[in-house]
Amino acid sequence: MQRQNMTKRQKNKRKRSIDNMKVFGTPEYLGKINIPTSVELIQYNEKDFTQRTLSPQSDFKKQIKKDFTNWFKVTGFSDVEYINRICRDFGLHSFDIRELLADANFVKVVLYDDVTFSLISGYYLNDERVMEDMQIAFILGDNFVISFKEAPLPVFNEVERAISENNITLRKKGADFLLYILFNTINSFNNNFITMSEDYLLEIEDQLIMQNETIDVLHTLSKERMTPIRIKRFMSSLREEFENLLENTNNKIKPENLIYFENLDDKFRTVSSNIYSYEELVKSLIDLYYNNNEMKMNKIMKRLTVVATVFIPLTFLVGVWGMNFDIMPELKWKYGYLMSWGLFIVIAGLVILLMKKKKWL
Repeated sequence: MQRQNMTKRQKNKRKRSIDNMKVFGTPEYLGKINIPTSVELIQYNEKDFTQRTLSPQSDFKKQIKKDFTNWFKVTGFSDVEYINRICRDFGLHSFDIRELLADANFVKVVLYDDVTFSLISGYYLNDERVMEDMQIAFILGDNFVISFKEAPLPVFNEVERAISENNITLRKKGADFLLYILFNTINSFNNNFITMSEDYLLEIEDQLIMQNETIDVLHTLSKERMTPIRIKRFMSSLREEFENLLENTNNKIKPENLIYFENLDDKFRTVSSNIYSYEELVKSLIDLYYNNNEMKMNKIMKRLTVVATVFIPLTFLVGVWGMNFDIMPELKWKYGYLMSWGLFIVIAGLVILLMKKKKWL
């Protein structure tokens, strides 16, 4: 049995450390998406299509039809015993099962003699527009694919629709081509997440340009800054591990379908490129935020400078008349007080006119 090296990307701060994962004993689900575990079975060939829900007591191997492509869709990891039994029945090592349930964001491809196991992540925004991720895994056999999805998101709905609507290419190419479609769907799902996040950043940019901020921009950008870092590490690990899949030493991918998987690397590269543009956008927004703050500070300093400039000559006159000389004619003059106010107003007006002429106001 051949096993490949494992690659791990950075974990979310909310996730439990893999050091806390038990090496021995019964596997435990360490995630926070506690939804009931459900299984749907889709079976199809060029002529027939069926879809039904399986009970937790179902034996997957007994459900497999030889002349069909069998797609078992497992959603939710709360029933650990059921997940463990499924994986054990198809020969997965306990370490791979633990990593599937650990919610520690592993990226790996393991080639067994009879199946190929893949573990990746899908990214999405929750209701509070905060980045979340979910574990997604696939077990590929001769004529079946078992997909594991941690969260109840409609990631594979389009694939189901294509199968039910008799997409000829998909219906006749077998389980390995289905795995390619599922990988491509996850890649598109992650790419859409980046696009949605960029749209959100563009909304923030509009607020910064209009200087009409309705959120804590610096706090938001600080969180967004971590998104490209995490996804870059994920994509780097994915492309590295994907080389194991392309080696295909257990021949679970047919030679005529291997070219589709080779083309996936170009799509991974596109996502990586989008991540870099996303990262640059975050950096530019942070710069824009600080530039806005500097502009606001400059405006405040400008106002203070105008006020100070207006009062400098007035302060000079007040200082002159405040000197303690006995002979100072203005102090004894009947209209001295009114004259001083008139002089103050004239000088202040001349200073303001001068600054307007120089376009300092």
